[in-house]
Amino acid sequence: MSVLGPLTAAVDGRAVNLGGRGQRAALARLASAGGRVVSTDLLVDDLWAGNPPPKALAALQVHVSNLRRLLEPNRAPRTPATVLVSRAPGYALALPADALDARAAEDVVRRAARGDADAIDALDTLLDDWSGEAYPEFVDTHWGHAESDRLRDLHDHAVELRAHMLLADGRADRAIGDLTALVRMRPARERASGLLALALYRAGRQAEALDELRRIRRYLADELGVDPSPELRAVEHEVRTHGAPVVVSPVTRPAHTVPPEPAEPPEPVAPTVVARPETDDVLATADAAVATTSPHLVWIVGDAGAGKTTTTRDVADRLTARGWRTARGRCPEVDGAPPAWPWIEILRALGVTPPASVAPFAVAESVCRSCSTTPVLVILDDVHRADEPTLQVLRQVCGTAVGALVVAATYRPDEATVDLMAARAALASVPGTTVHLRGVDRAGVAAIAARAGSPDLDEEVLSRLHARTAGNPLYVREFAGLIRSEGTAALSSSVPPSVRDVIRRRLDRLPDRTAVVLRRAAILGREADLTVLAATVGESEDDLLDALEPAVLTGVLTETSSDRVGFTHDLVREVVYDSVPRLRRARAHRAALSVLADLAPDDTAALAHHAVHADTAESVPFLIRGAREAERQFGFRDADGLWAAAERWLRESDATDLLDVLVGRVGTLARLGDVVAAREARRQAVSLAEAAGDDDALFRAATSWTAPVIWTIRTSVEIDTAIVDPLRRLAASELPTPAHRALVASALAFELEGTFGDASADREADDAAVSARRWARESDDPAVLARACTAFGYIAFGPDHVDERVANADELAGAAAAIGDDGFAAVAHYQRFLAAAAAVDLRGARSAAEAATARAAGHQLAQMLGVLAVYDALVDVLAGRYDEARARYDVVTETLRAQGAASAEWIATLGRIGHGVAIGDLGEMVDELAAIESVRPQSVRFVYVVALLDAGEEDRARAQWRTAAPYPRNYYWLAMTTFRARAAARLGDSVVMAETADQLQPFADAVAGLDSGSLYAGPVAAALAEVADRQGDAEAAARWRAVASDTLRRVREQLDASE
Repeated sequence: MSVLGPLTAAVDGRAVNLGGRGQRAALARLASAGGRVVSTDLLVDDLWAGNPPPKALAALQVHVSNLRRLLEPNRAPRTPATVLVSRAPGYALALPADALDARAAEDVVRRAARGDADAIDALDTLLDDWSGEAYPEFVDTHWGHAESDRLRDLHDHAVELRAHMLLADGRADRAIGDLTALVRMRPARERASGLLALALYRAGRQAEALDELRRIRRYLADELGVDPSPELRAVEHEVRTHGAPVVVSPVTRPAHTVPPEPAEPPEPVAPTVVARPETDDVLATADAAVATTSPHLVWIVGDAGAGKTTTTRDVADRLTARGWRTARGRCPEVDGAPPAWPWIEILRALGVTPPASVAPFAVAESVCRSCSTTPVLVILDDVHRADEPTLQVLRQVCGTAVGALVVAATYRPDEATVDLMAARAALASVPGTTVHLRGVDRAGVAAIAARAGSPDLDEEVLSRLHARTAGNPLYVREFAGLIRSEGTAALSSSVPPSVRDVIRRRLDRLPDRTAVVLRRAAILGREADLTVLAATVGESEDDLLDALEPAVLTGVLTETSSDRVGFTHDLVREVVYDSVPRLRRARAHRAALSVLADLAPDDTAALAHHAVHADTAESVPFLIRGAREAERQFGFRDADGLWAAAERWLRESDATDLLDVLVGRVGTLARLGDVVAAREARRQAVSLAEAAGDDDALFRAATSWTAPVIWTIRTSVEIDTAIVDPLRRLAASELPTPAHRALVASALAFELEGTFGDASADREADDAAVSARRWARESDDPAVLARACTAFGYIAFGPDHVDERVANADELAGAAAAIGDDGFAAVAHYQRFLAAAAAVDLRGARSAAEAATARAAGHQLAQMLGVLAVYDALVDVLAGRYDEARARYDVVTETLRAQGAASAEWIATLGRIGHGVAIGDLGEMVDELAAIESVRPQSVRFVYVVALLDAGEEDRARAQWRTAAPYPRNYYWLAMTTFRARAAARLGDSVVMAETADQLQPFADAVAGLDSGSLYAGPVAAALAEVADRQGDAEAAARWRAVASDTLRRVREQLDASE
């Protein structure tokens, strides 16, 4: 390229037609920067003289694209430009020094000033080739004029430098011609005049030398009113007196004439992070992790744009410098990513191949192995979007890793999910800290604004910017970008109400073509594959890159890899996505679905994501496939969303497909804890199957409850005949395999358990559970066995299979391990918990409950946390800490109420019952128990009768007693039968006293209600003593009181040992 004269360029020796003035001006402006980056805002301002048209950025991008084709005609598609390069926040010319004549000239002058041996020859060549005024087309612009003046000074400086060297070499005559021309053009250049006079004198032309000296003296006096410099007077003295030769000092190099040699445009680097005190908190946690060689957890909490990612990046940089390994995983902001995806990213960042199994325990084990040798920082970004498997892996890693490990998990507090809060509760015992990010101070605002292109904000503007953004780094950056584009008026006039509007205003400045491509990129997600994006847009990849470049340069997009681009922040992507009208959005998702079906047919999650938003019946197969894959990978919330989308489309179409979708939804809804919706979906599926007369479909519908069960799945005390009748018909039919029979029997057991006042239903439930396990063993199918052992274990919570509880839990654990399902593994531990509690093994019970909690995820985790909290409250009752116990029960109640759990109020009632038993007075609970009985008759009948008696209302107690029915043989049977015995003794019902005494004696050394893990009803032997007293058997009463005393002693010993 040449700018020392008319602007020209040649490629491979052939001249290039650089096009019209606008295109030539863009190239000249970049050339004038000497290889340095020129921001797009400055380019636009300079090229349009401060008055750019509305779409100036689009015009600039067209100029750049055209110039790149001219300057690199042989560049391969999708390869980055190497001449006119993109460097945020703009462009630069990345040319070698000898490829641009102005830079080559600077290099020649620089080397000559150093005294290189060939300096005179190099300067001769330079001056001979200098073809005229620099940038002559653009001297009417402020930048062109300034650069032309600078290069003119460089030329004059070269002439003077050459003359100085020729004089020193004794060749004065060769310097005269160029100096004479220079003095004529620049009559005020005193140094050039002095050198010319000296050259003339030393060439034997004294008279001409004196003429030049008189000229410059007059010029200085007349035009400038100054005397000649000492050096010029010394020259004049030599010429007039023939004195000793003047030693001419070397020609100094004006700083503005020959700039330092520019480096090649640097690669983009991460901006310097604004120092924040929160970083020190995280580093302190890292020190603690090293000191204890144990996992530590840091929760980094902040609103959108508060600097969570930047803070963790700063921590990662600092720990890397200390020798730590670091890895980051981001929870995707849109659906369509595989379950536990952040941990897959983390494993890859640590150089570990992810396991073939996506089960959370397998993933967690891989993470733990990779963290056992050197200190590791793991960053989980945006866990407010985490799916259940991601949170479960987090819990497993923090609970089982060995070595110095810090997990930093970031989230937005206003978007925290119930699952996340449950995970936080489960991780409460892991050492670490919580960091709440606040806004940066004014110094931080100034630093961020400077990096965003607004370095010279005055104090008043900085104060307003700080107040407007509250120091939120993202808001500061966006406003600073707006100030750079629109000036400080952006803060004072029409101030945007939110950062979204700031982002929107910045997006409005982008070329129309760029905006179109950005909207398609937003459809694809936070990041987009360039091949996929090009196919959805319908452009070549080179044209696509040209369209995206303005977005990259303005900080909307970033190049995450050689073939992917991503939005720089979630909010930017959200604003772009929201700008797409709903109808166009659906069409764009359909286009993405079509492209991905061809280019990535195995990316089930991404296909399903676009199928949800495509809003067309043709997407249903992708939805069903995605839902099944999500279920397989334990992403039940994602699966239910896909099932629900498919259901919406099938409601008015094919009934067979609708039945399959409903069957799929039952399991996911049950896993998510929505028992009511799951039952309704199953009821509808059963109805469709019966209407079709399809027994196979009926079997699939009736046995569709595939989720593990901890608490009852019944929603009414009445038997649900819409489900039970079909199950009974199936059970009586000739089912083809033991697996079929086992699944039907398992479903029937759960539908009949806990039926009040129907002993035959209790027996049928028991028979079904026993048969289910027997047939499941015959089936040799661990998935079937897991469901059957869950049903049997549930029935065994009652009084009829006490000796088989532990063995059944072990069998269930084996089946759960075989199928890799942590949900069923959690149930196995839960069954062990209840078995230990029933045996008054308090330590064993808590250990098993903790193990169940460790395995649980999602809604099941919330259930198990509730179980653990209620058990701790029960232990408080046993220890006599009644106030603490009631407080714990109340906390659990509030938590469950916030989750919308129907059992919330019941938990509080259990706490008050236990307290009343402990103090020997339930009278204050009469009204509360009466209200429960009015809704669910018989559920607390015997407690209610005892409460009425404690309140002195014997008549009401007898009225309730007359209609009371024995309690179902489930997990509350022992507690409620204990209350029944006490009520019978106080009311003198000899028949019931005899019946309950026989029933309770096998459990005489137990604490009633402890086997449920939630209720204290006193020692069973104490109730037997009351019965014996009423029967007049003082000896038996004394014996039972001794047993009760011994039971309480064993409890106290365990409590003392645990403190």
